[in-house]
This record gives sequence, structure tokens and C-alpha cells, in this order.
Amino acid sequence: MNLAGKIAIVTGGSTGIGAATSRKLAGEGAHVVITSEQPVPTMQALCDEIAASGGSASAARCDITDRKAIVALIAGVEQDYGKLDIVVQSAGVCFSGALEEMPAAQIEIMFAVNAVGPIMVIQQAIPAMRRAGGGAIVNISSGAAVLGVNQFAVYAATKAAIQHFTRTLAPELRRSSIRVNSIGPGSVRTPMLGFTDSELTEAQLASLAKRAAGSVSPYGNVMMEPGDIAELVLFLVSDASRALQGSFLLADQGVTAAMMPPG
Repeated sequence: MNLAGKIAIVTGGSTGIGAATSRKLAGEGAHVVITSEQPVPTMQALCDEIAASGGSASAARCDITDRKAIVALIAGVEQDYGKLDIVVQSAGVCFSGALEEMPAAQIEIMFAVNAVGPIMVIQQAIPAMRRAGGGAIVNISSGAAVLGVNQFAVYAATKAAIQHFTRTLAPELRRSSIRVNSIGPGSVRTPMLGFTDSELTEAQLASLAKRAAGSVSPYGNVMMEPGDIAELVLFLVSDASRALQGSFLLADQGVTAAMMPPG
């Protein structure tokens, strides 16, 4: 799965699954352009960490709900590095609650960040990847895309949208040497679920214990680490997955197979 010489963009690349993916791809030889809405100095800390481990990364602030910002991002990557080989879309936002009580602004931002934004990124990335001779795109969807989860109807709809978009885009790319696939993570210990890199609180430990007690996972839990998903991303952007196009990898430790809602 050596990625030496590859140029990758990871949206939402500074935290959670995105940060783990940035580390993983850089560790395999790719130069990773880490993008998010965070200030560049904040993202630079991760770039410095990657460099200290022998990898290569740079930071580029980009709001993926802003088409002009996306155009500038792709153009800048081509100008600075000569090509674009890999796009991993990990940027995401989640608000929960009953639909009738959910503010319109929360509905709009979830669709903008989780569905429309990634589609616009891909729209701009495809020509650049064609010029590079092909490449791989991975969209992070969610297990919620295939399992109804109470109070998460809108979030689930956005993730189902990007999953199906991935599948139906595949035929358009059949002669481009560009592969596009998606991953549906279950519960991952990330800031989106209220976790940080610091020590777990007693409440969080109790929540994890509750999940493990009722888990169908062969490992006795349903809470994964960001690195678990990053390993799958690495597989999908490498030549090892050349047989996959338009696929959806459900990575939820068996939760949806047993129809057991998380929590």
C-alpha cells in the first residue's frame, strides 16, 4: 500500500477520522494537504507532528461550503505539487434532535457540509485527477445511512445522500482511472461524539461500558478508534483495492447487521 509520490487532500483532516487518515497516508509516503475550517496555525501542529515522524504534510484552510474556496484549493494543490492523486472527504457536522424542533440553520449546515460540499469538492477534483492520470476518492459516510437512529433523521439523510452519490458517480468515472468508494463508520471515539484526546471522564467510561455490555461486536465493544477507519481509507486509496468501484464499506462492528442502534 505504498503511496510514495502521491498527493492527497483530506478534508476535515485536522481532527478525528480526518487526522488519523492524514497521519496514515503520510506514513505511507503521500504528501497530505490537510484542510479544514480551523486556522492554519492550528492545523500546522498536526503537520509538524507528521514531519517529526518522517512524513510530509501541509495545511490549507478551506470551507467546503464555499465553491470559490474549493476552486482555489484544487488549483493551489496543482500549482504547488503538480498533480492531485487522492481525495478523502472526512469533513462532517452532526446535530441531533426531533425534526419538528430542529432549527432550519442546523438542517441546512448538515446538508451543506455532509453532502453538497463533498460533491462540489469532487466536481473540482475530477479534472485535476484526470490530468494526473487517475486516482482514488473516498467519502466518509456513516452507518446511520443504512440504519434508522432515533433523533438523527437529518444527519442520516445527509450521509445516505453521499453514500448513494458515491455509488452512482462510479459509472461516470469508468474510463478515467479514478476510483470512488465510501465508508460507513459506526461509533468512533471522535470530537463529534464528544470525545477528545484527553483522558476519558467517568461519564464517558460508563457510556463505553454500557455499549460494550450490549455489543454484538466480536471485540466486545461498538466504539472504534479513528485509526480503525484510517486503515480502511488507506486500503481504498491504494492499488490493493483496485477491484472496488462505487462500493460502500460498512465499518460498524456488526451493529447494523444485528439491527442494534448505538447508544
